Amino acid sequence: MTKKPFTTRLDPPVLALAQQLADAERRSITSVIELALIEYAERRGIKISAKERE
Repeated sequence: MTKKPFTTRLDPPVLALAQQLADAERRSITSVIELALIEYAERRGIKISAKERE
């Protein structure tokens, strides 16, 4: 699946937190947000298939 660009606005403290997590895990901010969304959905019983994630 091709990743699609999007624009978002975050409060500065939330963006700073995302940057801290990204730095600690050697990830991009985008991947931190993506992972957070996937984990949030899974905790609520919403599964995303491997095919949809690619």
